[in-house]
Amino acid sequence: MFNLSEILEKTKENRKLIEAEMDRTHGGFHPQEQSIYTGLGGDDRKQIFETLKAIPLPYMLAAAAVERGLSKENALKEFIVHSGSLTTGTVGAQGFNYLLPDVIYTALFENASMEDITPQISNMLECPGPELKVDAEADDKFKPGFTSSGGEAPYKAITTAQQTIKPKTFTMNIGCTNEMLEDNLFNVMASHISIAGKRMGEFSTKMCLFPIMDDHRASATTYRIEGAYNAFNTGGATTLDWSDIAYGWGQNNTDGFKSNVAVVAPEAPASLFIGQAGYPMPLDQATKINFNTNPIANMNGIDIIGTSHMTTSDTPAALSWQSGLYSTHWHALVMNKQYGIQTIRKRWLKIENYSDPIKDLVGAVVSARQGHMVAYADAVCVASYA
Repeated sequence: MFNLSEILEKTKENRKLIEAEMDRTHGGFHPQEQSIYTGLGGDDRKQIFETLKAIPLPYMLAAAAVERGLSKENALKEFIVHSGSLTTGTVGAQGFNYLLPDVIYTALFENASMEDITPQISNMLECPGPELKVDAEADDKFKPGFTSSGGEAPYKAITTAQQTIKPKTFTMNIGCTNEMLEDNLFNVMASHISIAGKRMGEFSTKMCLFPIMDDHRASATTYRIEGAYNAFNTGGATTLDWSDIAYGWGQNNTDGFKSNVAVVAPEAPASLFIGQAGYPMPLDQATKINFNTNPIANMNGIDIIGTSHMTTSDTPAALSWQSGLYSTHWHALVMNKQYGIQTIRKRWLKIENYSDPIKDLVGAVVSARQGHMVAYADAVCVASYA
């Protein structure tokens, strides 16, 4: 890994560009707009990333604050010993400070990723404009047929249904205050950054699951283009086993969709992975299960995705458009991710109201913008109990 002197030298020009961009827009920071890694070779990118990741975020915040002349921090001594020389040249673009936006973004992104299952369970679409129109086949008649050798294929028109996905913006304050900065509470500031990322990931998951939950619960068609959800109610049972997943696979398959993901609620793994009739799962199968990652496991070609956001206890009353989302507790969703939930993500975790990498953390917010729609509801099976 590099020491900080080497990192500062290799990122000198990029840090100047970051400073200029943030001063110009006063809008914030996103690595797609400008990053310390822009234009660097793969090995340099990897070593810089690994070096900065190895340094605790509170030390990074303390170092940037000291460089700005805002406060003093004893922990900075340990930081310098751990990482090598702190600065080369003057403050600002020539010094340490403009490494910080990328480091903060990485902390936000990684904590959000631990809770956000949107990319794992939905079809991520590009959206060049403010909204996106999505088509689905409406009559199931667009199919091949027999023709004579050398004959022309008969023309068949495809009848489509269409819905528009309109992204919604959601934000939250990172929660750093002037008092934290004045009192050198860099551990607390780092904790706020991590929690902000976690909460944004949770909210994204709720948005992604909302179309299925709301339409199915209300027997509405607001968030789907074509078809009807496959569903079964387990009659008050409180466990989920492989037969439930297999049943959902069969229901979707009957409608022409191969299931490749299953989203399971928190209590599901206890019964899903323990084996049938109380017998322990064979060790070679158990070692393929990791509750700390997503997918948790893969069973017969179906990725098992775990989430904690399908429970009755989490109904955010302040969010009127989500009210009633969890009035029923769900065992699992079994679906084809390509034909089920369609997602557009216009902006993911931009830090706004942020131009000075330390002072503007006070009042900074993290924002995202995304929208969802179910293309073919019959590519989704809902296993639930009342």
